[in-house]
Amino acid sequence: MKDLHKQNKQVKSVKQIRALIITNWLKNYNLREAQYFAGHRYVSSTEKHQQDDLESLHKTINTFHLFS
Repeated sequence: MKDLHKQNKQVKSVKQIRALIITNWLKNYNLREAQYFAGHRYVSSTEKHQQDDLESLHKTINTFHLFS
């Protein structure tokens, strides 16, 4: 983890990487497939990653509005 953090300062934990991978699966596959890949028992656990992605997009939009 230390070596990875040296290469990219934004990486903070393995959980962050896992969340990023699940979010990527949600972009490329349907919800049930992503749930299966992630090993989640409940679909709501996978859906949380969709919401995280929307929050990230919202923050990005707000950042650009401040500079406009």
